Amino acid sequence: MSLSGTASRLLRILGAIASLSLFAPGGAIAGPGHDHGPEAAPAAAVASPRITAGSDQFELVGIVEGEVLVIYLDRFASNEPLTDATIEVTINGTTHKAEAQSNGTYEVTTPALKQPGSLEVVADIRHGETTDLLVGSLTIPSPAAATAARASGWRGIVTRVQQEVSTVRPTMLVAGAPLLLGLLIGLGFRSRPKLVIGISAIAFLVMATTLSFAHEGHDHGGAPASTQGNAPHRRPDGSIFLPKPTQRLLEVRTEIVAPQEASPTVRFAGRIIANPNRSGQVQGTIGGRISTAGNGLPRLGQSVRAGEVLAFVQPSFLPVDAATLQQTEGDLEQQIALYRSRLERQRVLVERNAIPRQSLEETEIQLRGLERRRTELRQSKVVPEPLTAPVDGVVAEVRVSIGQVVSPADILFQVIDPRSLWVEALVFDQINPGDIRTATARLPDGQVLTLKLVGRSRSLQQQSTLLQFEIENAPSSLDIGTPISVIAETGRKLTSIVLPRASVTQAPNGQSVVFQHRDAEVFVPRPVRMEPLDAERVLITGGIETGERIVIRSAPLINQVR
Repeated sequence: MSLSGTASRLLRILGAIASLSLFAPGGAIAGPGHDHGPEAAPAAAVASPRITAGSDQFELVGIVEGEVLVIYLDRFASNEPLTDATIEVTINGTTHKAEAQSNGTYEVTTPALKQPGSLEVVADIRHGETTDLLVGSLTIPSPAAATAARASGWRGIVTRVQQEVSTVRPTMLVAGAPLLLGLLIGLGFRSRPKLVIGISAIAFLVMATTLSFAHEGHDHGGAPASTQGNAPHRRPDGSIFLPKPTQRLLEVRTEIVAPQEASPTVRFAGRIIANPNRSGQVQGTIGGRISTAGNGLPRLGQSVRAGEVLAFVQPSFLPVDAATLQQTEGDLEQQIALYRSRLERQRVLVERNAIPRQSLEETEIQLRGLERRRTELRQSKVVPEPLTAPVDGVVAEVRVSIGQVVSPADILFQVIDPRSLWVEALVFDQINPGDIRTATARLPDGQVLTLKLVGRSRSLQQQSTLLQFEIENAPSSLDIGTPISVIAETGRKLTSIVLPRASVTQAPNGQSVVFQHRDAEVFVPRPVRMEPLDAERVLITGGIETGERIVIRSAPLINQVR
């Protein structure tokens, strides 16, 4: 095949590829910013008509469900539901008494709620000795408006399709121009096939580049975002819509924050130890083999009393010790035989009054002593040593098994009193131990312990001071050796906003945030600076102001709303 024929064939192949690329859907790959807006939802959820009203005492939210107005009444400051109030609702001049429901809401039924238009609503609230009048407006949409809202999602899809089509047309024109230029140059240079191939390849690359990339910022907008109706959701501005039914389910509680005096704290690591006065270790004084006390070895966690036998140590001897005992026993047998013979002769002499009776009595005493020593020596080979509990409590450690051979230095059991435990902590230079006023500890599961300082070391251990605290409210589930965080409070005073530790959560970007209850059903994340105050509270040093309503319960659950 000639070179010119090869060039002609290559040109035909490139032209075919370029032609297919012109009609391929989605042929343009957008660069940064070259998008066509967010994907439209298949259909828009329509929020129920609602009314919100509030005062410094109460906060009211009414949600329309057909001909029924469901009323949620809470305390303004704490968001605590009020289920025993008396509410009279006036709608366009007609007064209705709200009926209390078993789920903590109130209901008003009237056909006026199905008539499109704006309704003036006045709620007369009485709770105990407190009365209040809340005024608001309620807008009932027409059926045509509701249908239009539901259809807004489909309009977004149609709009995006139109934008895509309008984008493809100029792309085809721009991409076809380099290809056409390459073909024209090829017709003019038929005698130079290599030049034709090069020019055609360059034209194809220009075409591919035109199809593949778009300049930054070249977007076409998008359809309006559709509402999510009554469902909890996070809005584009970062605020969270949390309807009242969901707030009741999550038990959301708030507090109007104000500065208060508090003492800064210092946190350091510690661990739980047994009270040395209410615990003890069990060791044997002889070596031997472990045997049970009749009911088997004590189990972990078993309650025992002081002096209760836990096990026995059957004595065992080395061959050298056994030979020594045997030699000692032989010497005793020989002495006993001599003293018995002497005793018989002295009895005869005493009967003849040849010697005084005192000599006979002394021999009898010496004989009984030798026999007692022989008995004790024989018993030392077979009598086990009892291992008894040193204090009342529970068995915390069992380090033996039946038949195990132990030595006098082995720790066999540990008994502790779980109602009396201490905390041991190491303090470096964070705080002067003499300045500690109160202390608390936080367990890994979040449980808080109240501590009382009982002692400190006067010698440094690895450049740190050892502190010991008594747990005043020790739960029975605590385990020896559990690591904990000790939070100690000094006498220094500061004035700032104090919040429960549970009110601070972590935003997706890693910031520490609290949630401001801005409107009845709207919560806004607020980044804050904080430092620990104790095991249950934190000191807010920046990010929120006095008088704002801040969530103090269920903040992590609100943070999960997307």
